[in-house]
Amino acid sequence: MKNVKLKSALNRSAGATYRAKNQLLISSISHKGLICDHVKVPLSEPVSVLLGPNECNRIVVTNISNQTTFVVAQVHTHVQNVTVSLSKYFPADASYTSSSAGVVLMLSPATFYIRAGEEPVTAVLFALSYSALDPVPGACNTEFILENDPNLHLVYNSYETSVMFAPANLGAPRQSLPPACDVKTDVSTRWRLTYDICQYFLPENDLSMESLSEGMRKMSSVQKIEQNGIKITTLNSFEQTIIYGNSYIGTGVIYNVIVRDPVWKTSASYIPVSTYACTLSSAGDLCENSDRNFIYVQALCTVLGAYGLILCLIGHRIFEAEFLFFGFLVFGFISFVLATRFSALDFIKRFQIMVAAGLLGGVVVTLIRGIFGVPISCVTFVGTVLGFLVAAIVFFTPLANFTVFRNDINFWIIFACVMLLVPTVLILFPRTLNIITCALVGSYAVIITVGVYVYTSLTFIILNIIKRAIYPNFAKVESDAPFQRTDYILTALWAVLFVSGTTLQLILERNRLPFPPCPYDNWRRRRPAAFGERTPLLRPPEI
Repeated sequence: MKNVKLKSALNRSAGATYRAKNQLLISSISHKGLICDHVKVPLSEPVSVLLGPNECNRIVVTNISNQTTFVVAQVHTHVQNVTVSLSKYFPADASYTSSSAGVVLMLSPATFYIRAGEEPVTAVLFALSYSALDPVPGACNTEFILENDPNLHLVYNSYETSVMFAPANLGAPRQSLPPACDVKTDVSTRWRLTYDICQYFLPENDLSMESLSEGMRKMSSVQKIEQNGIKITTLNSFEQTIIYGNSYIGTGVIYNVIVRDPVWKTSASYIPVSTYACTLSSAGDLCENSDRNFIYVQALCTVLGAYGLILCLIGHRIFEAEFLFFGFLVFGFISFVLATRFSALDFIKRFQIMVAAGLLGGVVVTLIRGIFGVPISCVTFVGTVLGFLVAAIVFFTPLANFTVFRNDINFWIIFACVMLLVPTVLILFPRTLNIITCALVGSYAVIITVGVYVYTSLTFIILNIIKRAIYPNFAKVESDAPFQRTDYILTALWAVLFVSGTTLQLILERNRLPFPPCPYDNWRRRRPAAFGERTPLLRPPEI
């Protein structure tokens, strides 16, 4: 029971913010009359309604059979919020405001109310019926506003998206009292229930209402969720009812939860909720990037992409020039992580520090190569960048979601081992190591450049590592990136660039020395020959 009380206390603390937020939203809407229009919604049939500013509608669910004991009704909009309540007066302590909102109807009667905000909005209504053996979503709510709250409460930032929900209860015959929620914790109570958290990715670069409505239909019932959704994880009733997902800015993601009763083999679904991890424009067709400094990122990535393409094709031939690129990547990455993690500087200052440190580091590495030679040491340094990218690709897979890697120490130790293993194995063939590094890292720089203009999940190969390094709570995030048409095209392009670059450089360098001579040594050898004892004081004029 101690763990149960601790879990309830954690949920209550996390839910306080949501209660205050929704009470503020609801109380801010003026009561302009109590006359509501009448709308009928047949079970399992979506109905679209147009709500005027502050307009109220009384929703009646029809076609209810005798075997039905409760109905879960849901309302979805694209941009604007709507308020749902079981009372036409919309009391602040019994109403919920969101773009995805719903209520549990215990059939006495099967009626609820919805109201728009200050702007007209098109809403899609949908209702599902359940029997006495089905669990009731959100019926053991102690954190949020509604008494029975089947809603998913979503909050996002640029790093993560958190989804919270209220625990469910066991079903009961119609007009009967529901079982107690927290009296016992044995298998005859709601503590036997489990929760499958699922997600569905909307089509890339599609922010339309039609796309969202289609996605909501695919995630609205248990059967459709099982057909279309991707299961992230399963929680038992003794775990905190919250899940953390990755934030994919500009890509629509729909979350929903299936609560299952393992004894009766029954299930029910919560209200699906969507997010684009950004604020949509009023027209709903544009993701307004909250970071106005993104233009600087685009400019930098464009330069790196052009440089990377050159290295991909002839990187080993311009041996000294590659060290400016890789030195910039290494020292720029380290400085940006440190400045973000341990300072409160704004983005512009951190960006300036990153560029300055990267350029300085690139110049230093280039000078070390130009003065001291040491090709093997320099290639080993470059090889660690290849190892870093390979390790990032490994943890871009579902492997990153394994429980063992929730611990930062475990994650970074394994990441470092993979990063160092790659150059350690390939250092026996230093020229091949350098060529592969230039081809793979250079071609990925091209993909990153495309990614800042056209959305692709491939950018999250490196973004996930940056997030993990600068955001302490990212370890608990379930990261399953969408892989859609653009991603397949860019993956093919990446592979073509890598193979072409590697092949071209191997052909160009087959009859040459493994590494070009040190520039400083060349200069020293030429200098005595040009200015020796026999050098005439007066030279003939150059023609």
